[in-house]
Amino acid sequence: MESLRDRQKERRRRDIMDAAWALIGEKGLDATSIEEIATKAEVGPATVYNYFGSKNDLFEALFVRYIEREVQAGEDCLVDPPQDMAEGMAALFETYLVRANESCTPLIMREFYVLSMSKQFDYGRETYRLKQRFMEQAVRLATHYKERGQVREDVSAADAAVMCYSAITFPFLLTFLGMGMDLDTARELVRRYVRFAIDGIGRR
Repeated sequence: MESLRDRQKERRRRDIMDAAWALIGEKGLDATSIEEIATKAEVGPATVYNYFGSKNDLFEALFVRYIEREVQAGEDCLVDPPQDMAEGMAALFETYLVRANESCTPLIMREFYVLSMSKQFDYGRETYRLKQRFMEQAVRLATHYKERGQVREDVSAADAAVMCYSAITFPFLLTFLGMGMDLDTARELVRRYVRFAIDGIGRR
């Protein structure tokens, strides 16, 4: 059984992360200090350093938590997927898109993109490993449709997942890099591009 001390430590860690999420989402990483985060979390700066070591380590923890929550939300799409493959694959990617839009400001998403390609994440290699969890969900869903005859015999479930994942990269980037694409337009493009991908790999 988890002790009271452990629960308090976990709650304090969560409070620090929530405070950092709010401040960085509003001001950006460089403009947010450990002292501000500590004040908002109602702890001392030394406590923040004790839990995370540095501001970059704290922000990395936020990035990992973001991915974990996105993946958790994606699990719901795998329980009882639509009969049509394009609808099912699009629903999975729309879930990521909508959840990110609800929980992240455009600024913190841009900070995540910068972090994901930084030396801290081995210039994208470590990010690729983390984001494989999204791909694993896409492969599981594509396998569901492959087993039901909706994918050509010469196309694997992994191939289908990669095709769909690649198709939705553009609307995701335009939305979260602040390039003028609103959520509704991005969702429409996700559905459209996934449909194009499925039409190319579906059983004829």
